[in-house]
Amino acid sequence: MIYQLGDLYPQIHEHCFIAKSADIIGNVVLEQGVSIWFNAVLRGDIAPIYIGKNSNVQDNCTVHVETDIPCIVGENVTIGHNVILHSCHIEDNVLVGMGSTILNNAKIAKNCLVGANSLVTHTIPYKEGCLIMGSPAKIIRKLTEAEIVANKHNALNYVQNGQKFSKCLSPID
Repeated sequence: MIYQLGDLYPQIHEHCFIAKSADIIGNVVLEQGVSIWFNAVLRGDIAPIYIGKNSNVQDNCTVHVETDIPCIVGENVTIGHNVILHSCHIEDNVLVGMGSTILNNAKIAKNCLVGANSLVTHTIPYKEGCLIMGSPAKIIRKLTEAEIVANKHNALNYVQNGQKFSKCLSPID
């Protein structure tokens, strides 16, 4: 469902896929090609949430904010199943692996991959093009060029999947 919260309205590009069971609440901006999957919750109640072009927020994710600290997701970003994003900044062409938590003020530089089930805090400057993983997360190594390209392809595959679901998904009574 898409919800207004007082005078806060979501701004959703006409070419987005939002699963019926997802909740988009308040001050949320979804750019062209964004897909929000089943049971995801984006709650922009006390600060804005911005999801950039061709990014996807997969099933059961929570995206929330702290007072005056927005959550910003760049372009061509994949947010894997069951991820929690809280008032963080994810730059372009990043994959955040399933079950990860990205906490307040953490910033993931472009072209990074966050391994599944990682806990990312703001205490480490995460450099461009790195594999980040662990709990707490740390930089493991530089990504290969092929891994960086795969991040973008993954996001673009979700754009196509969102288009398919927009056209072909129908409930069975």
